[in-house]
Amino acid sequence: MRQSIRALGWAITLSMVILFAFLGTAIYSMVQMILEGEGIKLGEVRGEISNTTLTLYIPLIINNTSHYDITSFNITLILKDSNGTIITDQSTLIDIIKRNSARRAVNNLTLNVIDLISNMQYLLYQDSEFKIELSLSFKYAYTLSFKVETSNISMPWGAPLYGFSITRFSDPYNVSLTGCYIDVYLSFENHAYFGIIGIVNMKMYNDRDEIIGYGKKEIDVSPRQIFSDYVTIHVSNLTGYTGSGYVEITFESPVLGSINLGRVSYG
Repeated sequence: MRQSIRALGWAITLSMVILFAFLGTAIYSMVQMILEGEGIKLGEVRGEISNTTLTLYIPLIINNTSHYDITSFNITLILKDSNGTIITDQSTLIDIIKRNSARRAVNNLTLNVIDLISNMQYLLYQDSEFKIELSLSFKYAYTLSFKVETSNISMPWGAPLYGFSITRFSDPYNVSLTGCYIDVYLSFENHAYFGIIGIVNMKMYNDRDEIIGYGKKEIDVSPRQIFSDYVTIHVSNLTGYTGSGYVEITFESPVLGSINLGRVSYG
């Protein structure tokens, strides 16, 4: 009986030694992979726009230089605005990364630009930044579970209509019995990484809130370019022109949708 108890004690002791040895080598191997072998490395974030969809591509390289396999590798990306409000999130799962091998995963975050602008219209006129929170969870050596989070990844946002303003109104010209023309000068800077294509529409009112004329202009502004031009308004109701009033401005764009840019007084 004593021999059986002694044998059981030795078996338990041996099992504990093997377990602690396994845990020690596994954890040490994983730490070495992360700290010295750059085991988990985030690539450069880039964006691409198609129609009204903005896609952020975030590459992640997992270089498993350790002695054990990594399984159930889950990558969760959370996009937040500068105030920490969640905009969207996306998860990707990699089944297995064998030991002494590498995997590259490109994680996508997609969002509708029209919805984004309608919820945060300041992004039209102000440069800002997005925060990308990265959450990783995985199993190491098929037994140990880990979770890693980081929230220090930032991505700048360039306003497509930065500094939008109406600079001046011309005096009426080509005056006739049927009307006249007035040029409305506007300017802005396209700080976005995508081009701005669309139509600027203007509707002119007099000081009695009567519509007296319309004007529009097609624009095509490349990234990081300054736009400075004018929209010619045809005042067809000359008798209604009082020399003062306001202009309502809208912008129609295949990327940004229909945007109300407000009203500007004249006279």
